[in-house]
Amino acid sequence: MTCSDTPKTRYGVCTPDMVGMAANDRHVGSGDAAAFARKEQPARSTAIYFPVDGAPNTKSKHEPDASFWHTGARYPGVIIEVAYPQKTKKLGRLAEGYLLDSNASVQVVLGLDIEYGRKGSRKATMSIWRTQMVGPPDGKELTVVQEVENAPFRDDQGNPTSHPGLRLRLGDFAYEELAQEIADDAHELNVSTEQLCECLDSAETMMAQLDSLGEHKLAAGVKKRKRSETPPEEIGSADVARYIKLEDRTTKRLADKDPDYQDRSSIKSLLE
Repeated sequence: MTCSDTPKTRYGVCTPDMVGMAANDRHVGSGDAAAFARKEQPARSTAIYFPVDGAPNTKSKHEPDASFWHTGARYPGVIIEVAYPQKTKKLGRLAEGYLLDSNASVQVVLGLDIEYGRKGSRKATMSIWRTQMVGPPDGKELTVVQEVENAPFRDDQGNPTSHPGLRLRLGDFAYEELAQEIADDAHELNVSTEQLCECLDSAETMMAQLDSLGEHKLAAGVKKRKRSETPPEEIGSADVARYIKLEDRTTKRLADKDPDYQDRSSIKSLLE
């Protein structure tokens, strides 16, 4: 794992690895479910661009802490956000944005809330959001529901709770039409609270040791020099005249060889 300023990024690396292992371990074999699981790839802090309703040429940018992408999908099926107290209140809005802006291509948003705001507390909770279609057949609406709300998986003392842990279906990892590759998307993946805590403990331990880790040292007196920014090269009138002259010469040669030749990409038209 690479260094980071907080345990958040390290936890964001560990969690998808653990979920990915659960997916592949559960479905080893040659069946449709195993083939589907092998097409899932974890990603960390990857930018995602969603279309904006009512603005055809505009896209909204999101950078989740971690996500799972099927190789045949434009958007990830599962998104993971790791939050500290200052971000906790935003998790619901983030989840809503991911799920609705992707038109339900994102199937599940998992929010992991690590409680560092309260002195001495090591409590950590999880929340899960999904989409739900509501309303009559002629007036359907896509909404977001919170399936799991702030369920503790680590208590104040840092111990795993009795909660069943993280439970996902294999079909959650891709949009609905693609998930039809597997006969039954109810194949369940389970990451226990013990595994989640182990992952978080590892991230926190690494961060506690960060100040004692090694790094390259420059010799005394060495100065660092960065390249100065140079302004973009400007094309003067003499350059324009030279380019036009060269183009005219080339056009004439081509016209002599091919009487039907037409100059369709004139540099002069671009410069005018």
